[in-house]
Amino acid sequence: MVRRRLLAGSVLAGALLLAGCGGAGDDPTTPPIDPAVKSYCDTVVRVQAEQTSPQAGQGGVQVASDAARRQVDALVATAPPELAADWRTVSDLTNQALGSLAATRGDPNRIDRNRLAQLEQRSQPAVQRIKDVTAARCHVQWAPPS
Repeated sequence: MVRRRLLAGSVLAGALLLAGCGGAGDDPTTPPIDPAVKSYCDTVVRVQAEQTSPQAGQGGVQVASDAARRQVDALVATAPPELAADWRTVSDLTNQALGSLAATRGDPNRIDRNRLAQLEQRSQPAVQRIKDVTAARCHVQWAPPS
């Protein structure tokens, strides 16, 4: 149970945005995705699938943290120009959150939940913009996290 809470914190830190992202649906009336953002949209869908797979978070905190960093780095690398600064903000805050979790050395009692909440709150303007632009450009359906 304790390890699970720490892993959940690690995944939360790396998923400031993507836990609420759904795939692009099969609606035939949806316009095609602009080729200029296709790589980014594909990355959004891939990262969401990774984060919701049954294997997500397995392998310990370090493995989950490394995966979260790679996922955010991939989104930063493929983000369209209008989202580049927002993704850099999310990346920086994610790295701070993961650093805070790493400082616990696996002890869930040492998690600074206030710090994680503060970082999440600071991410919200960038996250909202990312959600809005990604929904419009990639035709993703946003859903509340389960």
